[in-house]
Amino acid sequence: MSSAVLYLAIVAVWAIVLVPMWLRRDTETTGISRLLHKRPDEDEAEETLPEEAPEPRPRRRVTRAAVIARRRRRTAGLTALVLTAVAVAASGVAPWWVVPPPAALLAGHLALLRVAVGMDAARRRAAAKARAAARARALEARRAAEAAEPAEVIDLITPDEVFDQYADDRRAVGE
Repeated sequence: MSSAVLYLAIVAVWAIVLVPMWLRRDTETTGISRLLHKRPDEDEAEETLPEEAPEPRPRRRVTRAAVIARRRRRTAGLTALVLTAVAVAASGVAPWWVVPPPAALLAGHLALLRVAVGMDAARRRAAAKARAAARARALEARRAAEAAEPAEVIDLITPDEVFDQYADDRRAVGE
């Protein structure tokens, strides 16, 4: 076996793991790590360290479109990895056993996507059911309000004088 397979594996790991990691900026980078990278001298870095690290920014809310795009990129990357492994094995550069690991990764990813699709469908059904129940309750409340008889206004007659049981000239019955 030649060293070409080893170099190919190193380039593949570099392309799949390290390049996206370098391209994606870490949003939670603190001033401490920037200072340490700028000045490798430990004495200078210790003197210029800030006393408090700034608060990390809150994470962005992950949207459904971003999740779907991430799933598509991962599927495309794993498919390309499987095709590359098959091509390398078919050309005789690598043995046949380099094909099953990427194929297993792709199969596992597709199985997870199948579960995710089922969960998404269940979530959509539950949301539709909740919306239908809310519409039914609102319709029932509107029908009940329309069907209710109007309230009868009763005119209360108030006496001219208020009864006070403790007044001296009047006592409660039985005294």
